[in-house]
Amino acid sequence: MRAPSMGARKKTNNIEPEVKPTDASVETSHMIDSAVPTEVHSELLKYQSKDGWTIQYPASWDKITDSTLQESATEKYISFHTHAIPKEGVEKWLDNKIEKTLSFEEADNTLLEDVTKGTKDNYTVYKYTIQSVGSIKTTENSFIIFVDNEHIYEFHAPIPPLTKVEFETIVATFTFEK
Repeated sequence: MRAPSMGARKKTNNIEPEVKPTDASVETSHMIDSAVPTEVHSELLKYQSKDGWTIQYPASWDKITDSTLQESATEKYISFHTHAIPKEGVEKWLDNKIEKTLSFEEADNTLLEDVTKGTKDNYTVYKYTIQSVGSIKTTENSFIIFVDNEHIYEFHAPIPPLTKVEFETIVATFTFEK
C-alpha cells in the first residue's frame, strides 16, 4: 500500500482482488429489522443485527435506525451495511467504492489514509479514511470493513463529531453470535 499523502490532490487506491467471489449478487444491503438494544452493563448496550453480528455502543446513544446508531445530542453516529461479496471480489469492490466517493462533487474528497489490510479472528479487515472539505466544514470519513467468506460488513463514521478512538473502540467489539 502507498504511504498517506500530505497533499490535497485526489488519488485512488490500486489494490488487486484477493478474496474469492461467490455466486451472490453484486451488492445487497440487509435491513436490520429485529435489532433491539439489550443491556450489556451500565455503560454499554449491545446491538445485534438480524445477520447475527453484534457491536457494543455507549448507553447514551439514543437513536437506532436500520443502518445507524446515533447519539442525537452530539450528532455522533456510526452507520453500517452488510453486502454479499461481489463476483469481482472484495478488493475490486473496495477500489470502486473509493473511486466513486472521491468523484463526488459536493466536497473536495481525498484519500487521507490509504487502505490498510489486516486480520482479526477469521476476518480480513480493511481500514481507510477519506477527507471531505466542503464549504462549511471538513470531515474525515473513517471506514472499517470486516470480510468473511460470504459477506462484507462495512462500518463508517464521520470524524468529528465522533473521535477516531471512539469509532475504533465501538467497531472493535464486532463479533458474531451463533
